[in-house]
Amino acid sequence: MADDAPKKSQKAAEPRENSGGSSFGTIVRFALIAVLVGFFAKPYLFKPAQPPKTQLFEIAGETMGTVWNATVCADAQTLTEKDLTVDAEAEPAKSCEELLQRFIQKELDAVDLAASTFKPESDISRFNASQSTEWFPVSATTAQIVQIALDVAQKTGGAFDPTVAPLVDLYRFGPNKAPLVQFPTDEQIAKLRKNVGYDKLEVRAEPEPALRKSVPSLTLDLSGVAKGFAVDRVAQALEKVGLPDYLVEVGGETRCGGQKTRFHFETNALDRTPWRVGIEAPEIARDAQRYIPRLYRVLNFDSAVRPNASLATSGDYRNYLQIGDLRFSHIVDPRSGKPTEIVENAEPVSGERLGAVSVVAETCAEADAFATAFFVLGEKEGIALADKLGLSVLYLFRADDSALEIREAASQTFGNDVESNNVASDAPTAAPASPQKAQSDAK
Repeated sequence: MADDAPKKSQKAAEPRENSGGSSFGTIVRFALIAVLVGFFAKPYLFKPAQPPKTQLFEIAGETMGTVWNATVCADAQTLTEKDLTVDAEAEPAKSCEELLQRFIQKELDAVDLAASTFKPESDISRFNASQSTEWFPVSATTAQIVQIALDVAQKTGGAFDPTVAPLVDLYRFGPNKAPLVQFPTDEQIAKLRKNVGYDKLEVRAEPEPALRKSVPSLTLDLSGVAKGFAVDRVAQALEKVGLPDYLVEVGGETRCGGQKTRFHFETNALDRTPWRVGIEAPEIARDAQRYIPRLYRVLNFDSAVRPNASLATSGDYRNYLQIGDLRFSHIVDPRSGKPTEIVENAEPVSGERLGAVSVVAETCAEADAFATAFFVLGEKEGIALADKLGLSVLYLFRADDSALEIREAASQTFGNDVESNNVASDAPTAAPASPQKAQSDAK
């Protein structure tokens, strides 16, 4: 019996030793398996984040008697998740382009409804029709546009003036489309000039947005700033929903945000380049229907150098009238009451003349209004003021109507915005709207 006890004790100890060895082995096996799984799964578990497959969505439409174009850089999947709904009751958009088109058109329509002189229901049309000299309630949008117009008018000494409407209409560049059989007389011009003057107009934002005229017959024409303002509004709307890379153009007035961004499947990477915007040669087209714009200069806008750069051009080469041997520009000098460019010759004109003025600014509304003002001021006075205000301005003078020979004059800061003179077919051009699409382009 005594001999059996040690044996039982020894046997009892054996399972404990085997159990410990088995646990250790299991741990080792699991560790090895984990290492192997991690090794083979690494490409999947630790795969670097892929850049979004950003595309260029190009859309277009009509507004303010002209056309608009936009390029928006966005990932299609992300775009459909953004709040771009315009009308909850409307049918869902069939494509990303349609979604963006609706979104942008809504913003443009709001500006048109505020500033159009061709829509009787617009704020400006109702204000123009009123003979009251009391505060006239308008939308916040209208008040903002008028405030910008008055600011530019004050800075340019009235070279830009939103109250120029009666003179614009006199030359048939406004709502009055009755045939003009002869050039207006000095007496007619002097009579209408009594109703022109930005000092006769007031604007306020509070307690409610409103305008006030000191002369009952005062009327406004905001076409020299409204298109630029509309571009700014679209740009701000895109940025608000998280779409910072875009190019928006309305009737030649252009604003860029961020960079031109798109995904290249060949390199599996995003390609980001500056936006390229072209300036047309100011050629007087004898056959407007067949005219193909000729690109003169290309500007590269780098968001790192100038965020939200805007470019606007005013010129006499697209929108003008001719009565017999007399040709005159749609750009009216509010100070004299006469068009800036009057040519008394039916044949192609030779001799240097101002053809276009382009302005680069932080907002498109300012660029739009200043472009008109600097055209009115001319080279000497205009460049002096541009340098004083720190604005980037480029004057283009043509040797004759063909604009094959062009002389430049620029403000001191304009060179900071120009990175290339090369012509590029993919660069949208900044130019005044064509005569066929220039109903509200009477700036």
